[in-house]
Amino acid sequence: SPAMLWYLDGRVNRRRNDGEMPNENYARELLELHTLGVDGGYTQQDVMEIARCLTGWTVRSEEAFYKGRIEFRRDWHDDGAKTVLGQTIPAGGGERDLDRVLEIVARHPSTARHVAMKLCARFVSDDPPEEAVASTASAFAESGGDIRATLRSLLNSECFRNARGTKLKRPFRYVASALRGTGADTDGGPALLEYLNRMGHAPYQYPTPDGYPDERGPWLGTLLWRWHLAAALAQNSIEGTRIDWDGLAGSFGGPRKATAHLLGRRPRPDETRSFALALASPAFQRH
Repeated sequence: SPAMLWYLDGRVNRRRNDGEMPNENYARELLELHTLGVDGGYTQQDVMEIARCLTGWTVRSEEAFYKGRIEFRRDWHDDGAKTVLGQTIPAGGGERDLDRVLEIVARHPSTARHVAMKLCARFVSDDPPEEAVASTASAFAESGGDIRATLRSLLNSECFRNARGTKLKRPFRYVASALRGTGADTDGGPALLEYLNRMGHAPYQYPTPDGYPDERGPWLGTLLWRWHLAAALAQNSIEGTRIDWDGLAGSFGGPRKATAHLLGRRPRPDETRSFALALASPAFQRH
């Protein structure tokens, strides 16, 4: 990832001849965030060995052409033998060292569980039942890490069916569902993005590599701005975003009982307030 190489200073990692270890940031995040998880059973030695495997990988930054492109510098790479999670990576592998690291961590049972926990937290609940996590982890492991097969197992589970309507939408999903539900035409411009900024969910702006939180707690403090957005949408007062009331004709996908009397005809001014209330309702905050 060019962004991760840049953010974590991995782009300058190279073999050291003075006994010092290369930068460990990317290696640690690879294990802690993206594969095994913080309690996945890896050691500091594993972090150091993966850091050696990552030496030589860089991203163009100052060159005039292909800025941002990932490149491998063999002359920067530590090409000695390494041991990662108990498995030996022979010397002389060059850029293939990284492929071997990914094979090792992807097949580790802790990775299956960590990925399963993330998927269940996204699609089932903030604190998913052990049954859901275990079955999803099993599907991940048995499929060799096939995400489509893993999701098929999760989305066909009883836990997923029972969870419908219980997860709080994160702000980006709320905005997208409000636009989709009303059939709004939008340029996605600054006026709309300002609402996401106010809700704390501007795209690509989270300061750390773990990403925006997926549980409800961090988002409860900005609900007022959801209500502001609902009112502005209903009044067509967001520059670059507009609802065609004449053409809406039943396309709204939210709580239908609250808005059925609005569909199929242009609402009166007093009715747009009811429509805004539907978008701001507790039912529309969940998925």
